[in-house]
Amino acid sequence: MVFCAIIVIVHIFFITYVTNLIKQKLISNSNIKLNNLTFKIMNKSKLFISLFAFLVSLTFIQCTSEDPIPGPQGQDGTDGIDGTTTCVACHSTSHREPIEAAFDESVHNLGVLNSDGTRSKHIYGTNTVFSDGSLNSNRAFCSECHSQEGYKDAVEYGKPNPNGYAMYQSISCEGCHGTSHRSFDFATDGNDYGLRQVHAVKQKITPTNYLNASATGATSTSNTCLSCHQTRPDSNGFFKRPVIESNEKDFAGNVVINNTTSGLTYKFWSKRTLALAVSPYPAGTTNYKAYANTGIGVHESTSGDLWMGITGIDIEGTTTHLPAAKTGAHYKFASCTSCHMDTPKTDGSKGSHTFDVSFNSCKACHTNPESLLTTFDSEFDTKLEELRLALSAKTAYFNTSSSGKISIKTTFPASISSSTNTTTWDVSTEFPLKYVQAYWNYKMLLGDFGKGVHNPLYVKALIQNSIEALQ
Repeated sequence: MVFCAIIVIVHIFFITYVTNLIKQKLISNSNIKLNNLTFKIMNKSKLFISLFAFLVSLTFIQCTSEDPIPGPQGQDGTDGIDGTTTCVACHSTSHREPIEAAFDESVHNLGVLNSDGTRSKHIYGTNTVFSDGSLNSNRAFCSECHSQEGYKDAVEYGKPNPNGYAMYQSISCEGCHGTSHRSFDFATDGNDYGLRQVHAVKQKITPTNYLNASATGATSTSNTCLSCHQTRPDSNGFFKRPVIESNEKDFAGNVVINNTTSGLTYKFWSKRTLALAVSPYPAGTTNYKAYANTGIGVHESTSGDLWMGITGIDIEGTTTHLPAAKTGAHYKFASCTSCHMDTPKTDGSKGSHTFDVSFNSCKACHTNPESLLTTFDSEFDTKLEELRLALSAKTAYFNTSSSGKISIKTTFPASISSSTNTTTWDVSTEFPLKYVQAYWNYKMLLGDFGKGVHNPLYVKALIQNSIEALQ
């Protein structure tokens, strides 16, 4: 290649020289007659063209060789990979079909099992209104967890559509998944599986707080689970966690926790009045509705709170106290997805998207985890029954049904079924605060279908703490 470059440079200089020579010759013979000048110029031009053609031909001489001298062998580069290989690992029929089959067996798909053997999906989304246009039932609030449409809006916009949803369905694949990967560098950033929610989520009982399944504050696929599997208030939002810090108030704006001569008390209240304005619904003009803070029953599926060791109340005056939040071994070393979406059993059952624990991941820390869980479940049932009986013994404050269900005992009037009945009331009942807190803890424990296994030490302390408060 260097030789070829030298030839080209020499040719350029030679062509320049010949061109200048021709110009000088033409000028010196300018006195020749026109016909002779024309003849000579033509001859000179022919000579120039011939020389130029010869020089161009020389440009290609010796630039290639039919018998090249072999040089050293170049080093082979690394073969590239198929651009779709990583994608196909998940986005293929063979990968997707077992997942879909597992989800078909899940409670999310089938619904919760009722006592009569039937199943209920509890799908909500459509608000109902009174004749004057005011809001009757706020199913938009329920839709955040009980419909796919409400969940998607809550994740994307921070709240569901306040109008509710005319058409809605239960959670499916597209409910939890449905966004593009935030990063395709799975080796460095991890795979987010296109989940809608991997960041910290709002705590529904205290919306100013956020919950994070990651012990380090990073993103976590388990935050998808925490979106709904946490303590939830009722749709009116009047009752809160019964502690002074919640600053809970009644309908008139008065605090419900007061320091009296007999100690701290908690006020349950109920008021029947014209339906309140709830945007975008107007206040009622002819229709009445009862509002209360007696929904302190704590909505089921409190697993996330117990797993993180939060929201339970360490009642004052007791000797048994709760471990610090987020110190449980299952929170620090496990997660919702690692346990509930583990590798299926050898027969293909449980694990994966059934969300039913296969116990494979448990074996990393526990010997014979299934037997261990059976023992723990039995201990949990025994201790929780002890707490139930302690509540039932407080007959001035709690009712016990024939099936053993505990409920708050109040002096509120009977509910009036007709919304157009103008009968109103505003009544309240005072409870010792520690009894209300013990009831709150009981309902939290009862709402965890894992029977406390998500955080054994926290749960045991919570039960004992509540029993002591009632004693």
